[in-house]
Amino acid sequence: MARLTIIQKKRKFTPMLPHKILIGGQLLGLMRTPSVTINIPQGIYEFTVQSVFPFIKTSAIVKIDEGVDNVLEFEDKEKYWDIVFSLDMILWTASLFLNLQKPYSTIYHIISEGLFAIWLIHIIVIRKRYFRISTFQKRMPEQL
Repeated sequence: MARLTIIQKKRKFTPMLPHKILIGGQLLGLMRTPSVTINIPQGIYEFTVQSVFPFIKTSAIVKIDEGVDNVLEFEDKEKYWDIVFSLDMILWTASLFLNLQKPYSTIYHIISEGLFAIWLIHIIVIRKRYFRISTFQKRMPEQL
């Protein structure tokens, strides 16, 4: 059996969201930790990382070899959108306590809802390649 380590790369200050891991279309499990190691027969497999929303996913063909440590890393590509929406959430929370005057509140709502519409269109366009998946192999340390 070959060893495969699946790693979810995470940026600072972002929550660890669970992801479904599928091998050849079959559900392997729900990944809730930063990494997991499994034993799998040598071969070529189609791995799919899927968000908890079934339409957001990415697939990759991965070759698994024996005698090496196979590693599959994935991360989402939404770094800049996360920053924009974090700022928007801070402003939205502040708007609950502060009353903006009429022209400023209208400008804020137009910008906020416009960004949400653009983000939604962006997600629909990239939903089949939402995650960035990379694979590599490391030599296993010699066993004593």
